[in-house]
Amino acid sequence: MAIGQTTLPTVSPGVETGVATSLHDWRRLAGGRFVPLYVTAAHADRFEAVLRSRTIDRVSVSEITAMPHRVQRTPELISPRDPRHYKLSLQLDGSGFVAQDGRDAVLRPGDIAIYDTSRPYTIEFTDDVRCLVMAFPQDAFEVAPQLISRITAVRLAGDEGIGGVISPFMQHMADNLELLDGVSGERIMRSSLDLLTALVYAELAGGDTQAGESRHAEMQAFKLWIDDHLDDPELSAAVVARAHYISVRYLQYLFHDEGLTVSGYIRSRRLERCRLDLSDPAQATLSVSQIAQRWGFTDASHFSKVFKAEFGVAPRDYRALRLPA
Repeated sequence: MAIGQTTLPTVSPGVETGVATSLHDWRRLAGGRFVPLYVTAAHADRFEAVLRSRTIDRVSVSEITAMPHRVQRTPELISPRDPRHYKLSLQLDGSGFVAQDGRDAVLRPGDIAIYDTSRPYTIEFTDDVRCLVMAFPQDAFEVAPQLISRITAVRLAGDEGIGGVISPFMQHMADNLELLDGVSGERIMRSSLDLLTALVYAELAGGDTQAGESRHAEMQAFKLWIDDHLDDPELSAAVVARAHYISVRYLQYLFHDEGLTVSGYIRSRRLERCRLDLSDPAQATLSVSQIAQRWGFTDASHFSKVFKAEFGVAPRDYRALRLPA
C-alpha cells in the first residue's frame, strides 16, 4: 500500500502482510510482531502503515512502510521474561531517529542502527518512511553483549567501509522477502549475521580511521561464511563474492593481504574438517570417500592426493593411526 492511498500490497508466498488503517491497528501489528511497544502519531485518526514479514531460522525480517510516528520501548514494557533480541534497522526511504543508552542518531537512506530490546529505546520518523527491521536472538550473534552496548543507537553509514557492503545486501533482501525460503533463505540469514558481525567489529575498531582493523573484520565475516558452506561442492571465490555483493577482485585482495588465496583457504578448511572426522570414532561407519564428499570433495583420488600433501599421510592411513583397532 502506498502511504496516503488505499491500494493493498501485493501478496507474496511465505510473506506475512499486515495493513494498518489506524494507529490502533499499527499498535497491534507492531506489538504482535516485535516486542511490547508504546506507539504515538500526530495524526492517529488517519494513520496508515504496511508490515511485510517473514521468519527464517529464528531471524525475523520485516519491511515497514508507514506514516510519521514514534515508537518507544519504555521501562514499564520490559519484562525479565521477554526474549532478549537485538534489532537492526536499515533506513530505506525517509529519515529516522533512534535513541538508546544515552546516545542518539539520525538515519538517512542506506544507514543502519542497532538496538537492544532488553533496554529502553526510542525510534521516531518525522516523515513517511520505509525501513527494514531484522530481529534476532542475542545468542544467535557472536558479538559479546558488552561490545554491542557500546554501539547501540550509533549511525552506521551505509555508503562507506563495510557498511557499503551490508547496506546494499540488506536493501536487496528487503525487496525480495518472498525469495528468502528454504536452505537458501537460511544461508542468506547466516550471511546477514556474518556481515553484521564484521560491521560491528569495524565500528568498534574505529571505522575508516582504522582501515586495517576494518579489513580484518571483513575477513572474519567472509571466513565465517565460508566455514558455513564448506559442504557445497560449488563453493568458490565467485560464489563467496556474489553472496556478499562484492567483486571477486576485492575478495581476492583481502585474502592476498593475509598471504592467502580464497581457493587455498577453502581447501585447507575442508581438509581440516575431513581430518577431524577421520579422527572421530563417531564417524567410523562412514567411508573415507563419504567423509570427503561430506565436505565438498567430489573426486576421491584428488582428495587423497591433497590430504597427503597437507598432512603427510594418506587419509586411510591417517584414520588407522588415529582410531583404535
